Amino acid sequence: MAFPFLIFWVIIFVARGELGWRGTAISVGIWLGLFLAYWFAGVSPYLWVAAQALLDCVLILVIFHGDIRIN
Repeated sequence: MAFPFLIFWVIIFVARGELGWRGTAISVGIWLGLFLAYWFAGVSPYLWVAAQALLDCVLILVIFHGDIRIN
């Protein structure tokens, strides 16, 4: 269940140049909002993992401008 959590921070570290300070701050702010919503709402941890994975997918699409090209 920690895999999307770790991937998020790797994406943030790798793409900090592409996102800039503003994009990085917005991404971390969204992540923090999701975490606080999970913490205070008392929902299932699986919902947190799903939201985290969705955020990871959106960040990959934003950073790579669509799909990842594999040669």
